[in-house]
Amino acid sequence: MTDNRKAGIALIAGSIGAMVTMAIHPIGGGTLTTDQVMRLENLSGVAHSLGMISVLILFLGACGLTRRIAGEDRLAFSGLVVYAFAAVAVVIAAAVSGFIVPGIMRQMVRDSAAAAPQWRIAIASIFQINQAFSRIYSVAASAAIVLWSVSSLRNGGLSRFAAIYGCVVAPLVAILVIIGHLRMNVHGFAAVVLSQAIWFVVAGVEMCRKELPPELG
Repeated sequence: MTDNRKAGIALIAGSIGAMVTMAIHPIGGGTLTTDQVMRLENLSGVAHSLGMISVLILFLGACGLTRRIAGEDRLAFSGLVVYAFAAVAVVIAAAVSGFIVPGIMRQMVRDSAAAAPQWRIAIASIFQINQAFSRIYSVAASAAIVLWSVSSLRNGGLSRFAAIYGCVVAPLVAILVIIGHLRMNVHGFAAVVLSQAIWFVVAGVEMCRKELPPELG
């Protein structure tokens, strides 16, 4: 199996993992019992662990993608660097949402009812860290896709459909996040993940199907 095909499979597998993560992502709200908090904590841990593994797999695929479409303009390499920055941000966001917040909720339900308002303030404050890093990821990952897409248009390696999709949809997603129209709740972030997953899957499929000429392999 060639490096291109391995990278393509990684892009597809990572994208599927990211979409499954959003599909099983728990949605909290209201007053929860101790048992409900424990179930929420377990499900959240599974979902966000899968999400972090998916990001790692996507980054491995992105390394192969960068090698495939790289040119002297270094746009593809710049895309990889920006995506690495995005990956760090989303791992932090996942750790906060998947492990820190549920852990605090577990302590809250075990404490006295009188202390609940203070716990909720703490959870809301810490959750803002998740929101901030989710926005950073959304914008940075979109910027990486734009750089890869422009590099592909200039140097080849992907279809025009993939390149044009990346140049149009990724900036649109980034703008919607920046202006606050696309919020970083479960549904909003799922929309970001889906829009990016489509590009990664298309790129992955093309890398699995096509091979570089021997002199570029």
